[in-house]
Amino acid sequence: MAIKSVVPSVLTKNYEELERKIRILENLTDVIQIDIMDNELVPNISVKVDEIKNLITKSKLEIHLMVKRPSEYLELFAEMGASRAIFHIECSEDALETINNIRKLNMEPGIAINPPTPIEKIQPFLNIVDIVLVMGVNPGFQGQSFIPETLDKVRAIKAIKNDLIIEVDGGVNPETGPDLVKAGVDILNVGSYLFNGKSVEDNWEQMQKIIREN
Repeated sequence: MAIKSVVPSVLTKNYEELERKIRILENLTDVIQIDIMDNELVPNISVKVDEIKNLITKSKLEIHLMVKRPSEYLELFAEMGASRAIFHIECSEDALETINNIRKLNMEPGIAINPPTPIEKIQPFLNIVDIVLVMGVNPGFQGQSFIPETLDKVRAIKAIKNDLIIEVDGGVNPETGPDLVKAGVDILNVGSYLFNGKSVEDNWEQMQKIIREN
């Protein structure tokens, strides 16, 4: 059984902001997710990939590719030393080929699924990915409200493959976190909540408390 954990995600169009947030987060955790968007698969764009390539961090990088053609990004992030690459089943490329390409580049493959997409779309790949990322909001922007039906999707995936690591991204905060953990989520992916309100450190501790108590 996977150890429950919290992974922070960074979504920004600005490299300076990306680096500032990475420097804060790498003192709190050894895994950080960077969100990459192409304004095609989702209606938003993130920091340019050619700006990220020189980023150095002591934390492991998990890359969430919210892009139509993930193959265009894989080699660069492998060269950066990313440990995991997650692509969307809704992308325009063949899922099996993408999974194999990620493994060939010595990264862990993960597959993500949007709220409207039925789990039957990812079911053929559950035995060959390391992780499934279930979106708790429609992707593109941070700060959206959590979609409650996400819990049913998590339970359904766990019923098919109980030992599969499930991460939920979108609308994750102290209010939604406990129900997610109880539903079987292994990784709480936290974005906008961390950098709103209290200090990042205080917000991080609130999320860690959910893991400890549930």
